[in-house]
Amino acid sequence: MNTRSIFLSFAILIAATTAFAQPKVSPDEQKMAQAISLAPDAAGKAKAAEDFVKKYPKSSLRPTIAQKIADQIHEVTDGAQKIALAQQFQTIFNDPNEEEMIMPVLIVGYADAKRPDDAFITGTNYLGKHPDSVGVLVELMSIATDQAKQRNGKFVPQGEQYGMHAIELIEANKKPASMNDAAWKEYKDLLPRLYQSMGIIGMVKGDRAATQARLTKATELDPKDPFNFLLLSGSLNDDYQETAKRYQSLPDGPAKTAELQKVLTSLDHVIDAYAHFIALSEGVAQLASIRQQEMQDLENYYKYRHNNSTAGMQELINKYKTPAKPKDPFGLPQL
Repeated sequence: MNTRSIFLSFAILIAATTAFAQPKVSPDEQKMAQAISLAPDAAGKAKAAEDFVKKYPKSSLRPTIAQKIADQIHEVTDGAQKIALAQQFQTIFNDPNEEEMIMPVLIVGYADAKRPDDAFITGTNYLGKHPDSVGVLVELMSIATDQAKQRNGKFVPQGEQYGMHAIELIEANKKPASMNDAAWKEYKDLLPRLYQSMGIIGMVKGDRAATQARLTKATELDPKDPFNFLLLSGSLNDDYQETAKRYQSLPDGPAKTAELQKVLTSLDHVIDAYAHFIALSEGVAQLASIRQQEMQDLENYYKYRHNNSTAGMQELINKYKTPAKPKDPFGLPQL
């Protein structure tokens, strides 16, 4: 998407909004709003929007126009362009609710432009005044997670703090006043991914207990995502390996016998997580190579627990496969 297209399609937008809010919109407001869509280029559209806001700062059209422009800027793929457009937006639409609209977009722009430091400086300053800005919290957490995946742990402490606060707000259903119900639903639907990201951050920190608690929650919220089970199986396997080494180091006796049960229980958890991943990753091209390795590990562990036999292993995997949708008896036959 180019700059010219950011302030596009206002003819449709204004026509629909004007029809809905006709009693509250004067003919001059309609004319100025239409001028935004009729301007020949992005600079002209921005100037028309600025003139509209200056003359009619309390217009019933203003929130819709601002949200539409913010949404369009969010769709821009070039980071530098997104930053410039978001900053231009801020000079035109300076109401606090409008700042809430564009701030997450600006932070994404910094991320797209490979400027994570600027994203955190800008976002942290904003959160100092608006600590419950879910959009900003989520975007900064996402940047911290992405950077952690690239072996840059600089933002992990802040990312964990922001991510957990975002989860708290969403789970408490504390919808920002400026956010509509549809947008809030999207954030609520993000919860499994937020817990997944928090699990990744836990892994980077080496906090195995937090990692497993968060990933387990992610699997509960989205039991069809194989990646959650892949991450969880890795952390559980670390637990197993550690428990097995401790068992092997103990002298024969009651303590070692008691420890053996912990080892076997730990291994059973690993097997179960592997089976989940294998079941859910079937047919997922991006996971094909790692699925092959995980299948081999599952087979080795399963045989160890079942007298060197794989009998029942496939049944275990099948148990976790997503059931196929039943055939619609009223559907048309496939040609």
